[in-house]
Amino acid sequence: MVRVRHCSLLLPLALLICLSPGWCLQEGDKAPDFSLPAANGDMVSLADLEGKTVVLAFWASWAKHCAEQLKQLDGLRAEFAEKGLVVVAINEQEGPSLVADFVDRNQLAMTVLLDDGTVARAFGVNGVPDLWIVDRRGKLRARSIGYAEAAVREMKAAVEAALAEPDQPSKPMPAEIPAAVPPKLQAYAHLQLGAAHVNVGDAFVKAGYRDLGHFDEALREFRAGLALDPGNVDLHIWLGLALERKADRAGAAREYQAALKLDSDSVYAQDALRRLGVPVPTAPPEGKPE
Repeated sequence: MVRVRHCSLLLPLALLICLSPGWCLQEGDKAPDFSLPAANGDMVSLADLEGKTVVLAFWASWAKHCAEQLKQLDGLRAEFAEKGLVVVAINEQEGPSLVADFVDRNQLAMTVLLDDGTVARAFGVNGVPDLWIVDRRGKLRARSIGYAEAAVREMKAAVEAALAEPDQPSKPMPAEIPAAVPPKLQAYAHLQLGAAHVNVGDAFVKAGYRDLGHFDEALREFRAGLALDPGNVDLHIWLGLALERKADRAGAAREYQAALKLDSDSVYAQDALRRLGVPVPTAPPEGKPE
């Protein structure tokens, strides 16, 4: 079944999730632009395909059914190429030689690009195969997650509908100006998203896998939060924790020390410094200057 995920969560969860745009993409949204290398090194961007109807197929060689689905999509590309259809297969985090061998073995003629996971996150992709249709105006039209025998038939119907639309867009509606989100609330959202990445990364590591980039994502979230709210003790502590996960003990110690400067009674920051073997600053005797 071709499915388009709608963002219908209530606050505050909706706010936290929607600060990561790919998690809330839905039909009618502008597709995030991107630029990725092909296996031969050429760079291809979505903007280059303006005026075309595009099927974005996120895939990996190890995923069951990806080869079969890509062959079907290549047939769809050949059938509708003269009408303006382009199929772009975006490989997830595999090497150029492996991808080139896969393409040769399966005799694929579509455009194949290499993604380090950044574009997949922008489109809210959590697993493969995952397909999006982008119309000639750059708007998202439909999505198919996973694989089923009927999936490509349903995508074909959605492609035909997109190709049948007129080239000229309808008169645009006036842009709606969203209400400003207070910086401290945005910082809190970054804190929650970063903490979630740390916890997911920990779960992968505990299970014997790599963290798959979650600790790096956590660092980005915490630093973005501190840019909005530099005096947030919790953000400094969580940033220190994420730096520990990345084996940056010196950086972690600096964050815990920063937290103690903001809150000298922070037990967690004190314990973290002791864990790192860093002396914990002592408060000056009452009534005497520091």
